[in-house]
Amino acid sequence: MKKLTLQFFDYHSWANKQLIEHLSKLPKEIIHKEVNSVFPSISQTFAHMYVVDELWFLRISGKSVNSIEAKPFITTQEMNDAFTYLHNEMLEFLNLIDDLEQPVIYTNTKGEHFRNSIREIIYHIVNHGTYHRGNIAAMIRQLGYQGVSTDYIYYLRDTNKE
Repeated sequence: MKKLTLQFFDYHSWANKQLIEHLSKLPKEIIHKEVNSVFPSISQTFAHMYVVDELWFLRISGKSVNSIEAKPFITTQEMNDAFTYLHNEMLEFLNLIDDLEQPVIYTNTKGEHFRNSIREIIYHIVNHGTYHRGNIAAMIRQLGYQGVSTDYIYYLRDTNKE
């Protein structure tokens, strides 16, 4: 179970990298163009994704935090660097944990108390990222460009983990 959970997290990191790499090949201003979506720009969507990953990492690592302010990225290189650093830290931490079923007790942004296992939180992080990568794919198309697939099956094929 731990191996599969870490593989899902690795997929999340891979998918973000795929999307950021694709964006780096498009006109650089695309990440700041305003679109009608969940967030007003690709940059702000990635900033939200980053801050949520960071928030959950702080929670699973035992730090008390209710919210973190998102700061939009200026360049795709900033996005790549930030996610690479954070995801490496998270993976390093997760590899040290023997039991991903251990509970995390936390307070959400509304002041409500919850309890979830580390495994459940990792699944949430991955699912949340998938949702917003879908938003970004739609934004890219709305702006007149082709997207890139970040489906799990492509991750498996790319990393030879079938």
